[in-house]
Amino acid sequence: MRHLEENWDGYGAAIPPAHVIELAREFVKLIEAVLEKRPAATDMLHVSPTRTGGVLVEWEDAELQHEVEINPDQSFAFLHYNKTTGHTETRKLTPGAQAVVHPGLLQELCQLLAA
Repeated sequence: MRHLEENWDGYGAAIPPAHVIELAREFVKLIEAVLEKRPAATDMLHVSPTRTGGVLVEWEDAELQHEVEINPDQSFAFLHYNKTTGHTETRKLTPGAQAVVHPGLLQELCQLLAA
């Protein structure tokens, strides 16, 4: 992603800024560490740029699909889909002006770890 140019998709897509790529990289390392400890088989993580200059991280197991979009403003958009019930849950966490790490992000990560 560091080598993408503006309009990388031919439809005006923005390139992810370096800080977003680094934040996504650290998030992926965290999720990989969590997934390695789970007994259930999990498909590989899929990471891709978004048209708006963000990074999308996706993974799933037998029961759940997860999407986390890290945006240029450093907000996180979560989508969790339960394959059994068909229930979809979404949230967007935006960092506050004073907060280094938004408390909601830590709560969301704890819920992911407990799932």
